[in-house]
Amino acid sequence: AEMLTHYEIVIHDLIKKRQCSQDEPLKVLLVRMIQAMEDAIGNIKRVQNKSSELHDRCLKLFHEMDFNFLFDPVRKLFSIGYRVAEETLDASYYDLLASEARLTSFISIAKGDIPSTHWFHLGRGLIKIHNGSVLSSWSGSMFEYLMPSLVMKDPEGSLIEETCLLAVQKQIQYGHEKSIPWGLSESAYNKRDIHLTYQYSNFGVPDLGLKRGLGTDLVVAPYATLLGAMMASVDAVKNLRTLADLGALGLFGFYEAIDFTRTRLQKNETHSVVKTYMAHHQGMSLVAIGNILKNGVMRDRFHSEPMVRATELLLQEKTPRNISTTKPTEKLYRVGLVREDIEHVSRQYRTVNRPVPTTQLLSNGEYSVMLTSAGSGYSRYKENAITRWREDVTL
Repeated sequence: AEMLTHYEIVIHDLIKKRQCSQDEPLKVLLVRMIQAMEDAIGNIKRVQNKSSELHDRCLKLFHEMDFNFLFDPVRKLFSIGYRVAEETLDASYYDLLASEARLTSFISIAKGDIPSTHWFHLGRGLIKIHNGSVLSSWSGSMFEYLMPSLVMKDPEGSLIEETCLLAVQKQIQYGHEKSIPWGLSESAYNKRDIHLTYQYSNFGVPDLGLKRGLGTDLVVAPYATLLGAMMASVDAVKNLRTLADLGALGLFGFYEAIDFTRTRLQKNETHSVVKTYMAHHQGMSLVAIGNILKNGVMRDRFHSEPMVRATELLLQEKTPRNISTTKPTEKLYRVGLVREDIEHVSRQYRTVNRPVPTTQLLSNGEYSVMLTSAGSGYSRYKENAITRWREDVTL
């Protein structure tokens, strides 16, 4: 706005200097330019006001959050959620440092909602790969390792930095071994429900994850490559070009994923593009690109907050030496297809004159629907009949 105001003054000076008749067209043009600049200044001020209001609102929401609500003071860990019906925390917990939840842990400690001792209750199981040791995660996905690095710094030589670098290297190596692009992470995959909605699951490198059966799926997510670009930008650019050549680039950017899992492909197919977009993954991709092109600008903004700077000592933890590491065991205990894909069952009847009507009963525990092959049935919510049931006593 200040720059535009400066140019507006310059244009006014030009008009004063050119008051002769032959310069009338130029004067009209300059007047129009001034009007356009004044409109632009007004628009800029409105955007500034909206941005300021949004900033204040976000800050208010942040300070009103109480992360202690999901914190188990006995285990000193975060539950994965809250069961409203039972009015209790979920029995599963985020208990690994190599997890997207470490961002929540860090922020909660910085806010003072939970004690800093929680950080040291996060699991630090080490796996030996390449020429170093990497923290084990649940599914070996790029999301678990690198999502917090979108805003959190990984100090040089720290346990987290070494883990992230080695995890990306392992992802690249695994892609080469399987002759596919690299970048496995949780995403949608080539399976749809009856509403034609793509299904979603976590995918990763078997050598990095504790979850069994990871080797049965090969689902590559382009957003995982963009996350990895923060650690290996040259390799990422090559990988993105390969993904684009395979049809992963759509109108609004890269699609959600490419599924290379043989059991989910049609005959003569080598891969299937999952043609959908997820706002969460698109947003992470944009932040990652911003960090790459602007030298970690989002991390600098995050760490400019005083409460973050006061807590960042936790990130300085070094990789422990002279301790035992776990070797990958997936190859020793390889299992069959863990994710059971059940095909939809369909029954068709060409006559209603059957000795005994066949029935179909659907229920979610509260709402129930029953339909017979003769076309009768009922609809019920708990103990309340939505439609009346008239039983055929002869059958």
